Amino acid sequence: MNSEGKIYDRILKTLRKSKPQLTGIEDIEENVMRRILLQEAKKGHSQNLFDYLFSWVYVGWVRTSLVAASILIVILFGYQQAMILKRVNSLTEREILKEGLMVTGTDYEIRDKLLLNKLTEGKSHDRQVKISERQMKRLIKAVNELQLKYDDLMKVIEDNPDLKKYIDEKLTENNRGKLKL
Repeated sequence: MNSEGKIYDRILKTLRKSKPQLTGIEDIEENVMRRILLQEAKKGHSQNLFDYLFSWVYVGWVRTSLVAASILIVILFGYQQAMILKRVNSLTEREILKEGLMVTGTDYEIRDKLLLNKLTEGKSHDRQVKISERQMKRLIKAVNELQLKYDDLMKVIEDNPDLKKYIDEKLTENNRGKLKL
């Protein structure tokens, strides 16, 4: 290996001593510079557009104000979602029967059981009562219409004192007749 190393060193020395003669060094430099400038020009067009669109990123106060605005938007969105959830949860706490009207809901099973309980006055029966959904809807609609008509009639009676007096007289006469029986 020693002899191979010596041969290698001699070849290296010979090559270092015999440098090639370059002709047209200025042409080579000019050609290299031209190629570098062409590559930068190609990159420059796309970078100029990018820099034009996103130059605000390099301005410190703009960047921090946009971050603050985005945090504010996220907080407002969270608050809005919390309010929506609160309203949805409050829907479950609402009364099913309100002001004498039966309010139809989306949960048919609960509504039917409540109506059946109201109709049977809380007495449970061993036998099954079979009422179709259509019949139940018709019954609820009829009860609601009757309640509304009754409320309208009571308003008319309250507004007219002569009519109120006449009805009171008839009711007392009617009650006397029932007591005599």
